[in-house]
Amino acid sequence: MAQNDVRGIQFVLFKVGIETYAVEIAETQEVLRYQEPRRIPHAPPHVLGVINIRGQIIPVVGLRERFSLPPAEPTAETRIIVVAFENKLTGLVCDSVERVVYIPIDNMEENPDFANTTTRSSIHGVAHQDGEDGVIFLVDIKTATADLPVVAST
Repeated sequence: MAQNDVRGIQFVLFKVGIETYAVEIAETQEVLRYQEPRRIPHAPPHVLGVINIRGQIIPVVGLRERFSLPPAEPTAETRIIVVAFENKLTGLVCDSVERVVYIPIDNMEENPDFANTTTRSSIHGVAHQDGEDGVIFLVDIKTATADLPVVAST
């Protein structure tokens, strides 16, 4: 099955806290085991630092910090999802990666009106899986990775 078609889109599902979030698989480069980012002086609180991936330096965003959730120590399940937006790579730290799923277009809705400005800037919609309870928050890569410092590649 194609990764995206007129009937639906494939997503990588992941957890931050108790909630389930998703990024499109087309925007995902790879999933890495957590490695401690090197801090960038004077970076915003959600920018945890940078990591070196095969000679390329990429900024790392803490989704707990971005979503105003309490901090948590990394565990064996903590992952960095490397996403690409406008030809730039960014790492998104999540508590765990669940699986890849295909979500039908009919199961997706635009960002709900009850979301506050901060949430609305990082979440562009919600979705659900047929036969499952719960909501999946669809992450807007453009705004989740906004305000990142420019880093030079090595």
